[in-house]
Amino acid sequence: MTILPDLHDSPAPGRAGPAAAKAPPNKRDTLRRIAEAARREFAAKGLADARIDDIAVAAGVTKQLIYHYFRSKEELFACVLDESSAQVMEALLALELDSLPPREALRALLDAMLLPYQDRELRALAQEGIRYHETHTTPRNSFTGMAPQLNGMMRATLARGVASGDFRADVDPDLLLAMAALATTSAYVNRYTVATLAGLDVAGDAGAATWRRFAVAFVLSAVERERSTLDPLTRAAQ
Repeated sequence: MTILPDLHDSPAPGRAGPAAAKAPPNKRDTLRRIAEAARREFAAKGLADARIDDIAVAAGVTKQLIYHYFRSKEELFACVLDESSAQVMEALLALELDSLPPREALRALLDAMLLPYQDRELRALAQEGIRYHETHTTPRNSFTGMAPQLNGMMRATLARGVASGDFRADVDPDLLLAMAALATTSAYVNRYTVATLAGLDVAGDAGAATWRRFAVAFVLSAVERERSTLDPLTRAAQ
């Protein structure tokens, strides 16, 4: 994980001072260690209970050095969130869907949406991030900045499926993308509901595999012109 250079290669305004002289020669490595330690701390404790002192110890730097680059704990948290979002979005945008048949292209996109949430730290950050973004705005948001490209991928995939006769023509691609994101990933940030209503623990390998099969089949069923029997809406793999 790397902190975005245009945000963090310079110290926070008003924070330059003696701490700057203590920064190691390899500034980028220092920022990387701070980011990785912060990610673990925020994922384990949440924003409210995370401590800059503990992040500093884990990163092998002083607390003063962290505040040299970040105005507050909240700013550091926002940067960790943004970098995590950027990594997820970059992986999605790197998919080469045009070479796949429409149905398999949509499946590949849905599978890729699910994959990052098998990481426990990312799931915890996602939960905390949802709460944070409800009440905060950030100067940079990779998710909103890169979302139009993801919308474009969904539109192109859906259009190819309509042209080939695989998909219905009466599906809004942007609404489909939003529903697909919620249908696939929400189980990982709201495990309690899934466990209570379906008796499924998506934190375990078996539960995650069951949810992945069902969620992907569910979204595919919404767009298929003729419902395929290849992906039944059941718990068991066929």
